[in-house]
Amino acid sequence: MALDFGKLNAGTALKQTDPRKIFTTLKRDGRFRRPLDEQSDVLDAWYARRSARDLTLKMNTGGGKTVVGLLCLQSSLNENVKPAVYITPDSFLVAQVLAEADALGIAATDDEKDPDFIAGRAILVANVHKLFNGRSVFGVGERKIPIGCIVIDDAHACLGVVHDQFCIKSKAGSPVYDGLLALFEEDLKVQSPSGLLDIKAEDFSVVMTVPYWAWQAHQDEVLRLLHANRNSNELEWNWPLLNDSIPLCTCIFGGGRLEIAPRFVPIDRIPSFDSAKRRIYMTATLADDTILVNHFQAEASEVGEPIRPKGGGDIGDRMILAPQEINPDYSVEQIRTLVSEISEELNVVVIVPSKQRVDFWKGVADQVLDKDNIRDGVERLKRGHVGLTVLINKYDGIDLPGTACELLVIDGLPEVYGLGERLEMLLLDGTKRQLVRQIQRVEQGMGRGVRSSDDHCVVLLLGGRLTQRLHQPDAEEMFSTATRAQIALGKEVAAQIRGKPIEELKPILDLCLRQDDDWVQAGRNAVVNAPPINGGHLDGNQVKLREAFDAARIERYDIATAKTQDAVNGTAEVKFKGYLKQQLAEYTNFTNPAGAQAMQLAALSHNSRLLKPIAGATYTKLSAPVAGQAAAAVRFMDKFLESNDLVIWVNGLLDDLDWGEEGSKRFEAAMAELGAFLGFGSQRPEDQIGRGPDNLWALGGLQYLVIECKSGAVSAPKISKGDTNQLNGSIVWFTEKYDKTCSMTPIMVHPKTIFEHAASPHADIRIVNGAGLKKLRDAVRAYSVSLATTGGFNDARAVEKQLQYHKLSVSMIVGLCTVAQGAK
Repeated sequence: MALDFGKLNAGTALKQTDPRKIFTTLKRDGRFRRPLDEQSDVLDAWYARRSARDLTLKMNTGGGKTVVGLLCLQSSLNENVKPAVYITPDSFLVAQVLAEADALGIAATDDEKDPDFIAGRAILVANVHKLFNGRSVFGVGERKIPIGCIVIDDAHACLGVVHDQFCIKSKAGSPVYDGLLALFEEDLKVQSPSGLLDIKAEDFSVVMTVPYWAWQAHQDEVLRLLHANRNSNELEWNWPLLNDSIPLCTCIFGGGRLEIAPRFVPIDRIPSFDSAKRRIYMTATLADDTILVNHFQAEASEVGEPIRPKGGGDIGDRMILAPQEINPDYSVEQIRTLVSEISEELNVVVIVPSKQRVDFWKGVADQVLDKDNIRDGVERLKRGHVGLTVLINKYDGIDLPGTACELLVIDGLPEVYGLGERLEMLLLDGTKRQLVRQIQRVEQGMGRGVRSSDDHCVVLLLGGRLTQRLHQPDAEEMFSTATRAQIALGKEVAAQIRGKPIEELKPILDLCLRQDDDWVQAGRNAVVNAPPINGGHLDGNQVKLREAFDAARIERYDIATAKTQDAVNGTAEVKFKGYLKQQLAEYTNFTNPAGAQAMQLAALSHNSRLLKPIAGATYTKLSAPVAGQAAAAVRFMDKFLESNDLVIWVNGLLDDLDWGEEGSKRFEAAMAELGAFLGFGSQRPEDQIGRGPDNLWALGGLQYLVIECKSGAVSAPKISKGDTNQLNGSIVWFTEKYDKTCSMTPIMVHPKTIFEHAASPHADIRIVNGAGLKKLRDAVRAYSVSLATTGGFNDARAVEKQLQYHKLSVSMIVGLCTVAQGAK
């Protein structure tokens, strides 16, 4: 006899909305026995706050984010909040989510035309490009497909895609690039004549911004040019998203490329997303929650209180160590040898920031992976032993579980390649805002080797600059709870083996690699007992700036300037305050150009790398420290609390003070810091006022060094006419700015010593060539180690003695590291 299931279900026909109860009703695969504790914590907290429009779920890698996201969407559908969309960073992850939904017993599709999706009977799974592009199937400027509830998975990875979609990019030789360069050539030349020459030479290391006053004044010409090319390959996917925001965009040139992008994403150009009732952002490593406000116009008060599991959550075992913090005397070559030996038995993955850094590892690498071959290479790692794999600038979007990666090396600070990001890094070097971005990339990279709670991986953080950044007091608080706990445990390990020879490091690493019981227990205790992080990392000033941008879009410049002024007033860091004052001047320029120029001059006084006002920047003459070289050097070293701090800082400085096409601006900045570190007066005139040499050192006794840095000329056969003319021009500049009582030595930092035939070098030019730079670097390292070993860096007499011994004094430094023209 057939049963009447209608009667059996009487009174229970209402759909369940509690995601944990939904889980129990699903016809699911046997591996889903019950939600993990970490999942239950997050689901309960989300359910209690589900009516909020914007919520962030922060869960460790391997914590089961996908299941949580699917259950949140199913709960919303059961509550008639529909349709439901699950967004992933790429198509590869779409397939994974669909498979997970099928195993979980939740209906899902990858077809936006599926009637079950529109009716709210299935969840649409799509990659981020499908939603956010200038021809979005969801509609641009109009809502074609509505969204009730949406999950943005791996939000940190999706953010980069969204930013790129709201950015017009063009290459040299295209009508857009060539037309805009011709239009703004004179404005760029006023900012820096040599900078314009570098832009025309497509120098990768140089980025230049079109001054906002010129950009605003030429809007008609800009719009005509962009509109005429709106259907080109360069603009067709981006123009519809930005066509009403062009006056508020920044135009940047560099390396034969151009970028046009607004400071904040006008996300309302995708109305389906903008009007969604529930928006859920899932991430493991979002150090700065403000970026959700910047990119997605999320409600600050909601994303500022992210939902996390209780305690540190459930995460695999990681031993996180910075070898050069354990012993600053460890050379990168020694660490490479150790890592190479381990790769003979286990899979080792090294993430490098650039193709240039690959050369250091090539001799021991078994495979090198970039965006073109990464999929096949990762599959090889998952199948079995490969050895040592080098990944180029890939810090997210890949999984290396189990034996695919048991030792992970983050070699150097992550590089940024977008012109906007590179410009911001230059303008905000050394600020907390820059540090947050770098920490987030590092933590993303560190998560590649641990993909579940029973996984394990040793993580080595390598390189002077990376070690220097992580050593900063503010750095640790920017990591997630679990990572912070594992870093703290790693520092306790480092304290016990500090100063030991590198041979004693391998047995320590083996504790994690072999999963020693005592080590595993210590690691679990550290994470479980990690103090909870309350709230998120939300920058109130950035929220005000977002509000200012939104006001400017509707031409309420009075509100835009008021909000930006609030942000300026709320900023303590001098360099960042100048950066914000420039934004204030930009909004002011729409209604009061004269007032904007006065503000720009004020901004420049806080941050010398900003735009120079129309009247130009005032040059302040450089003098040597009155107290003398040794006393000035001691004063500079006051910031180091202990010897190890000094050596770590110097190692970071010397990382930048090296040859390479990609790091020439960092080289110039390092040269400026080196001058101050050695007790000289130090300036960057070309950077500060757009004229003069890259670096100027005042040695004392009215002696100066006029320095042009060509650290990127690694492939040049000789010193070019252009480089020679720059130094010759700087010599003329010096004679105009300083009277005849001052003497100067012109110095060219260049790997070659012979000038090309067409060049006419000044007779007094000295050259810091390859051998000279090595002598300088070696002397600075030995000087710092000597002072650190004796603890004499606070004693002027000890410092003076070491400066003399290492030939870094006023009278000896030129002889130490320079050679005559044409020297072998």
